[in-house]
Amino acid sequence: MINSQVNTIESLNKQYESVSSMDRLKKLFNEVDHDKILITSSFGSTSGILLHLLSKVAPDHPVYFVNTGYLFDETLEYMEKLRTEFGLTNIIEVKPNHKKHQFTRENQTYRTNTDFCCFINKVDPIAKLKEGKEVWVSGIFAFQNENRSQLRIFEKKDKMLKFHPIIDMTEDEAKLYMDIYEIPQHKLIYQGYGSIGCTHCTARGDGREGRWLNSEKTECGLHA
Repeated sequence: MINSQVNTIESLNKQYESVSSMDRLKKLFNEVDHDKILITSSFGSTSGILLHLLSKVAPDHPVYFVNTGYLFDETLEYMEKLRTEFGLTNIIEVKPNHKKHQFTRENQTYRTNTDFCCFINKVDPIAKLKEGKEVWVSGIFAFQNENRSQLRIFEKKDKMLKFHPIIDMTEDEAKLYMDIYEIPQHKLIYQGYGSIGCTHCTARGDGREGRWLNSEKTECGLHA
């Protein structure tokens, strides 16, 4: 089993490095109680790849989508499109605490303290989802920024394991995958957005250069 004493992070990475992203996901679902697996998605510009893989392995597994209250309408449309196209039957929308969210809106926290805004509207809602889970599956790539370039397939995250089945896919491979499997694109891609988060913190730009523009911030706090 994946959580066995003999399965150190190093041994797990060695076991999973030699197989494809699809087989990594299949292997995980074969080795871990499905109720212990947490899958989240932002339904951003590259989310389609992991969700397409999931649709082939466990299309009825819950996918938690955190609606921060500041998302583009196009992101909500994209979520619905992928739900239909991939037959994902169990997408669960999660929202931040109403009073705390309202504070960030009235205080315009997204302008004065982006870390605090991300914590209230994204990190805290997901923290509650992690209770009772053993493995948290995420569709991030090493090529996206410096922090992510240091990550491997498995990483220890608090009391959980973070699982990145597509972390080592190159940018060209990701684009090729999208083309081969005709994965729908987020509409904002065609308007020059390379990475898509909340409306106040996302600008046009290649890759993730449009996230938290003119700031040193590179992560919302989930993957740091």
